[in-house]
Amino acid sequence: MTKTVTQAVEELVLATVNLSDSDMGRAWKWGEYDEEGLRFALLMTHHELRDLGVQLGARGSPPTQAQRILAQYHQTYRDLSGVLAGVRTADLDRAPAEGEWALRETLDHMLGAEYGFLGVSRGALERHRAGNAAEPSSKVTKDYRRPYAQPKDAVSGPIDSIRNAFFEIHRRILRELGDITDAELEKPAWFWDGPMPIRFRLHRFEEHLRQHIIQLDKTRAVIRPPTEAHRLVRNIYNALADVEIAGEPADDLRASAANVISERGAAITA
Repeated sequence: MTKTVTQAVEELVLATVNLSDSDMGRAWKWGEYDEEGLRFALLMTHHELRDLGVQLGARGSPPTQAQRILAQYHQTYRDLSGVLAGVRTADLDRAPAEGEWALRETLDHMLGAEYGFLGVSRGALERHRAGNAAEPSSKVTKDYRRPYAQPKDAVSGPIDSIRNAFFEIHRRILRELGDITDAELEKPAWFWDGPMPIRFRLHRFEEHLRQHIIQLDKTRAVIRPPTEAHRLVRNIYNALADVEIAGEPADDLRASAANVISERGAAITA
């Protein structure tokens, strides 16, 4: 089966994310570039993904405003992927200081907001499409948010299961909100802060993640500072976002990039 670019990137991350700073100086050659060491394998992957994102974007159809907002959110999700790639299960419950949240507590809060924002946005969208623009009662609000409750054990396990939990809700958000029209963006959606346009609610997905990614960074800086490999992997995930969000398949470009990155990861592992 042909690998996707995302699968190839995940293989490369697995092969490199736990390498030490000294490992980054190991010999590695790309064309005429032979003085940067192994770090250049990750730098070049970022370079290639950036160019692939540009080429795919040029082939695609213009996105709607909602799709543009969700693309910004997806970029932030992939930044979170880069942060979590360097987190170990043993790190999750280590508080940086007395009275401050450990990583698991922060991630629990972040994940809960993803579910809550989706419930509010999707519920408002469905009501408007049904011709009901009035403020929902508390019972109606509870009813339409019930399918969007965060699973109780979503962040109770190891880091891999937490990464998967964020992936599942993120995929659901993109799927359930990607068809919003420009006109629907201006319709109100009620939450604890009152009626706000759906446009505002969509932007909150990104802004809330960014707010708490900073909190994760501050915690990690105390309990296990990121290595050079962690930082390079984070760059790669950010470049991957544009490739994933591009609408046009362009399978020839994707397949070629996936092959190059997959072979690179295999060579580093060997």
